[in-house]
Amino acid sequence: MSSRPPTYDELLRYTRRSVVEQLSSLVHAVLGKADDWMFDLAQKEGEGADPFARSPRLEAMNTLRSTRATIERQFARQYEALFDELIEPKQGSADGLRLSLVEEQELEQQLASDLIVEALQRAHGHSLDALAKALAKIMGVGSLAPRQNPLSPLNFGHALHRAVQGIELPNMLQVVLYKYYERELLARFNEVLDPLMQRFMAAGLVPRQGVGAGASMRPGSGAPRPGTSPSTSHPGGAASSPDHEAGGYAQGHGHGHGHSASTSQDDANVFSLLREMLRALRPQQAGGPAVGAVGHGLPERRALQTTEMLSVLSLMQTEVPPSVLETMERHEASLSVLLKRDLLESARRIGLSPEQVRISPDEEDAVDLVGMLFDVLFDEHDFEQRARNLVSRLVVPYVKVALLDRQMFMYRTHPARRLLNAVTEACEGNGGQSALEREMLGKAEQVVDTLVGDFNEDVAIFETLESELRGFLEQHQKRVELAEKRAAEAQRGQERLEHARVQAGGEVSNRVDGRKVPAALREFLARSWSHHLSLVALREGSESVAWSAALSLADKLLDLLPGGKAAGISIPTVMQGLLADLVVVLGSSGVQGDAADGVVKAIADGIEAQRRGDAVAAQQAAAVLRVAPEPPPLPAQPRLKIVGGTDAVPDFDPDDLAQLRDLKVGDWISLAGEDEKLAPAKLAWISPISNRLMFVNRRGVRMLVASVEELGALKKVGKLQLRDAQGGAFEDALQRMVGRLKQDIA
Repeated sequence: MSSRPPTYDELLRYTRRSVVEQLSSLVHAVLGKADDWMFDLAQKEGEGADPFARSPRLEAMNTLRSTRATIERQFARQYEALFDELIEPKQGSADGLRLSLVEEQELEQQLASDLIVEALQRAHGHSLDALAKALAKIMGVGSLAPRQNPLSPLNFGHALHRAVQGIELPNMLQVVLYKYYERELLARFNEVLDPLMQRFMAAGLVPRQGVGAGASMRPGSGAPRPGTSPSTSHPGGAASSPDHEAGGYAQGHGHGHGHSASTSQDDANVFSLLREMLRALRPQQAGGPAVGAVGHGLPERRALQTTEMLSVLSLMQTEVPPSVLETMERHEASLSVLLKRDLLESARRIGLSPEQVRISPDEEDAVDLVGMLFDVLFDEHDFEQRARNLVSRLVVPYVKVALLDRQMFMYRTHPARRLLNAVTEACEGNGGQSALEREMLGKAEQVVDTLVGDFNEDVAIFETLESELRGFLEQHQKRVELAEKRAAEAQRGQERLEHARVQAGGEVSNRVDGRKVPAALREFLARSWSHHLSLVALREGSESVAWSAALSLADKLLDLLPGGKAAGISIPTVMQGLLADLVVVLGSSGVQGDAADGVVKAIADGIEAQRRGDAVAAQQAAAVLRVAPEPPPLPAQPRLKIVGGTDAVPDFDPDDLAQLRDLKVGDWISLAGEDEKLAPAKLAWISPISNRLMFVNRRGVRMLVASVEELGALKKVGKLQLRDAQGGAFEDALQRMVGRLKQDIA
């Protein structure tokens, strides 16, 4: 069976998105470099100059900064408009050039753009011509005029010119912008072309051979080319070389998922380390029969050819192998070992005896790495049974990818890696409890069905399916982001209320702690007045007039006590003057009418009794205050249970705190739930009040609110694991694989 080629509509949507994203990123970089250059010039010009003199370079820099966002916005819009015009041409639109008189500045911009067009034509003309023919076929026409074709050198070269139209730019700044645009466009043009060439080749619109240098298919970036043997067409073969393995996806293949060269180099180093450790470990394992070890007196077994391995795997692909089912039931079982056993046993299906063949070291690397990858996924990710069954069906297709293209382990932009990340994202923690979750599982199952049914040896199917599933997840993510926003708002409101009550409690303590205060007044301050002060702090803040007025009310009441500033003044007189303020405070607690009058009388009687030294009367006056309700309790929030009790100081490793403090909103960790299973948790909000961190699950529901120290305590007892901040499940699994192999070797 062959993979399903992308439809023309999918190709067109992908092309539009990819080109606009890549060029928008490029223009953002151009404007940044121009800004830096102008700033450096302005600084040099300002040394020793009159500080009040007008600097042309400084004015040019200020102009750039004030128009930068507009240029970026117009650039993206005008390029999107090119695709809109291609899909639905406007009535009366002309293909030819319009003759008109232009100003000298406009003429210079056109000339600068024309130079860029010529440079692109020289460097990438053959590839752009191939894309133009393919795009014409998609649109159902014989050919496209350069102005109609968004992928023409003309439109690429004049894109900046169109973006700055209507914006007054100093001549000096124009020169800088066009020079940087030309330089960046030529330097990064392969990043624009390569993803398009991959897609168009997969659709059969561009030949796989004879493509120009601008977007050539580098070795290892897809399935083997016709007429080449597998041993020379993929990095795992005997003829592979370091340069061979470093091609393919290093330039940010895909739509907006590219990473830096340093990140790719890190993954390449991890891949190399994994292979070294695997080969160091195999002698310790004595090379069991699963890999065709040669026993004493037995004839040497022949290594399976890659084509034979792929044929066996294609026969195994339609069903989940017994090794995978066994591993899912027995966590201590090694999928790598069992998978190699199944693969050799299945060699019978193509007429080969397992006793006469073995798996070569290079191919064994591929099987072992995929086996370990899925071991980690099954062990450390929260998959319900339906999701586990779904993920298990991917094992054999991914062994095939590893044999065809070892770059899957080296580059984060590889489509097979991105697809596994997307499937894991759709399945992890998804128990199908809601209609939306069931819909997501259904979509993931549909994608896996297509992969298992259609994947032969063309890796392009992974990109098509990843794009399809990622588009669905992005729609779902909008709902999740709304849920996250609501959770953050609820937590923010809760913390503000908590903080307001702490503030009010502090004001009460400052006034009554260590001081003899009648019970009636103490109860009033601790309950109604404290509640009113909390509301004022929430609504108007502690710098407001209402806050000051509330504090003044409490101080005036306390001044009536013996030794106070108003100890000699008539209590009824003072209470009459404070009555309006007292009514407001009591009203905020729901105490009104006769009940409010009773509270005011009780406070006055209590103060009077203390002045007389009558403790019994002071206590009797406080009894009436029971009509004042307690303020509502704070809603319960998820808190950590630290070993040793909630009052114990969290026990953590100081080195862990540095990593935890580096977490940013949007980063993911793994948290153990009540069932001790690790589940993904996203940092959705950091409190500006308490500095606590709020984590949510994949549905945007709050999971945990905790301090960095509490998180450190969780990490120390193994209930929290950090994830690769820049990657997904695949990237995280690679790091876990390194750790497991180090333990095995030790």
